[in-house]
Amino acid sequence: MDKNLIAESLAAQVAAAGDAHALRSVVSGIHAADIAEAFELLEDEARSSLLYALAPRTAAEVIVLLDEADRGELVEDMDEASLTQVVAELPPDDAVDVLGELSDQQREEVLDHIPDEHAGKLEELLRYDEDTAGGIMTPDVIALETEATVADSVRHVREASSDEDLHEIYVTDADRRLIGIVPLRRLVTAAKTAKLGELCIRDPIVVTTDVDQEAVAQIIRKYDLPALAVVDSRHRLIGRITHDDIMDVVEEEAAEDLYRMAGTDAAELETSSVVHAARVRLTWLIPCLLGTALTASVIMYFETSSGPRLPGTQILVLLSFVPMIGAMGGNSGIQTSTIIVRGFATGDLAVRAIGIALAREVRIGVILSMCCGLAAGVVSLLCILAREQLLGADHMLGVQFVRTAVSVGLGMVSAIFGATFLGVVLPFSFRRLNVDPAIASGPLVTTVNDLVSVSIYLSISMVILLKG
Repeated sequence: MDKNLIAESLAAQVAAAGDAHALRSVVSGIHAADIAEAFELLEDEARSSLLYALAPRTAAEVIVLLDEADRGELVEDMDEASLTQVVAELPPDDAVDVLGELSDQQREEVLDHIPDEHAGKLEELLRYDEDTAGGIMTPDVIALETEATVADSVRHVREASSDEDLHEIYVTDADRRLIGIVPLRRLVTAAKTAKLGELCIRDPIVVTTDVDQEAVAQIIRKYDLPALAVVDSRHRLIGRITHDDIMDVVEEEAAEDLYRMAGTDAAELETSSVVHAARVRLTWLIPCLLGTALTASVIMYFETSSGPRLPGTQILVLLSFVPMIGAMGGNSGIQTSTIIVRGFATGDLAVRAIGIALAREVRIGVILSMCCGLAAGVVSLLCILAREQLLGADHMLGVQFVRTAVSVGLGMVSAIFGATFLGVVLPFSFRRLNVDPAIASGPLVTTVNDLVSVSIYLSISMVILLKG
């Protein structure tokens, strides 16, 4: 059955249930992920009723799976006792996500009422930026020294929580500095008396706590790792990042890039307030409006400066092709910058060096600009001839038809080639300035492309037509 139908059916049953006992019967045996999907379809009152009817562990899992806006609103409405219970049920990396939705005072109150060991782990994780390796790792690891045997390791694995996703045993020295890893497969096939120092894979790939989560995702993808150890500046083991944690990061980073390319921001989803969403979008739209005003000023400048020397009809014909020139330049720029930004996200070696990327995209830009320029010249000539035919009068000399078409064609060539160049240079520039390069594919830069394209097109047109 389609997952949307499952969610809708479950939501309808929850809404129809009259009391907590009936709610428990409805959701009994249903996976937390399915409940979370249905949760988003419920009214606020039904959400609260459902949450309090769930077992503490299930409620905690549902809260973690909710979208950020829904989770934030739900957490705000929960009392301290319920929040404490939820945080206590979750593994440290998920518990920190919930704590991140609370005010400083609420966070302190919750941490004061959970076991000290668990609270200590959470306080340690809260020290790190949420978008770094330290912010997404879990401190729950099985780490033994080199002299420990396979039998010792198996005992520790059996004592570990059944919720832990174990892939390997970490081998450290007496100061907890990481020496190597022992994959579980190697562990279970070795003799019970074998020592971990003899079995371990030494010098494993690791990251430090300050590495950006996107870089962590690239490392796990590149080396196909089930888990990645996190160490401090002294190479002491402090946590690990599992493959399933990285799936969330990849989705988050992809969504963030998509929002930036659309001219908005992931902050829009932090709340369901339409006023907040409008404010986030206006932050991007107002600069674009000012940019288009500059484009209009450029058009008016060329119109007034050439007015005494070019017939008004000819100027009108030239300006008729401005939307086509601007749109094609913007489209070409978006294509190029999207390729570059995607290359940054995946760690593609082909776009790490601007020289390599520029050489490739410039060659592509030459082909695109020549093809589109030729097509634009032909189309513009046909449009001008059709216009003259409809008017039934010869408002322009025949030779001017061809010159105008050549102006449009060359304007298209310059617009697409310039936009391709900017599509490479701007993402690299933004990245060097520590600004998200995805912005280079958004409306802000499209507006810059329009301004540059139209300016070059009209400049070329003036040169060609005034010479005639």
